[in-house]
Amino acid sequence: TSPRVTQSVTRSATMAAQASFYETEDGLKKLAQYLLSGNMKIRQGVQIGKRVEYFKGRRLIEALLELTDSSKLPKVNDKAEALEIALRMLEMNFFHASERIKKGGILEPKQSTSFTEDGFYTWIYQGSQTMSNLATVALIVGFLFFTCFPIWPQFMKVWMWYLSVTFILLIFGIIIIRLFFFLLLWLVGYDFWILPRMWDETLGVLESFTPLYSLEKSAPGQMYWRLGFLGALVAFGVWAANQPTDFDTFISAQKDFLDDLYSGNLLSDTSQEFKDNIDKPSYPTLEELLRQEQEDAEAEAAGEKTDEEMEAEVEEMLDKLVEEDEDEDEDEDED
Repeated sequence: TSPRVTQSVTRSATMAAQASFYETEDGLKKLAQYLLSGNMKIRQGVQIGKRVEYFKGRRLIEALLELTDSSKLPKVNDKAEALEIALRMLEMNFFHASERIKKGGILEPKQSTSFTEDGFYTWIYQGSQTMSNLATVALIVGFLFFTCFPIWPQFMKVWMWYLSVTFILLIFGIIIIRLFFFLLLWLVGYDFWILPRMWDETLGVLESFTPLYSLEKSAPGQMYWRLGFLGALVAFGVWAANQPTDFDTFISAQKDFLDDLYSGNLLSDTSQEFKDNIDKPSYPTLEELLRQEQEDAEAEAAGEKTDEEMEAEVEEMLDKLVEEDEDEDEDEDED
């Protein structure tokens, strides 16, 4: 047998093995698991009120044609074979056809049994549930952990306070910076946003932070709004310059507030024992009585009036007022 005939037979056997691999359900499951592991561009969307993962048909064909030996999957020889594999996955309900009705990944199911490169498809197959199960367990453990916050050690409460305050300040800082740069460029006719999709609930976590910024020309007809905002900005600047004391007081108050946040002054220092015994009568301890007696002695030696002397004077004044009222009543009766 000639070498050319041997190579032809070997190639035919390899192609037959590849074709038979993608004709089985196990083979397609391995392919789907490979694609869902970040080897194909997949987007996050919302369909019938649920978050889903979807893709465009062209992305699946490109991923199939780019299979290499490192993927540990048989290669796909041409586009026709890739379309055949994609159609087989559609028929076996690995994904279903969808229609994008709104930008931002808003989808609705579509009745279609054909696979096209321009169509949108939503994954049904979820792959291995190991990570999902671990995430569920972590969520339950985390919930129970934070539920037990009242019995945490004090140092853990303080660190949680620091983390919470830092996170809130970071969010407010990002909001203020985004708004500042937007207004600055909006005045000259451009819409500039840092992290423009930051608050888009239809996107995943990673997609919410892409792109880093967006710059577009503002819509026409906003000149009056720009002039009004510019006038308000100038008026605020004039007020801040003419009222330095009030503005400085405001800035100083904000600094003091931040200092209080990070120094823990806003943390409750009331012990749980005090909260439990808040309705019970409290009596001074021996140490407190001795301390009070010592303070009274020091005040008396310094020529100051003690609390008892001041109370005696107040009682004496009240007694005099009562006696005067009684004398007046007796005089009226005699008349």
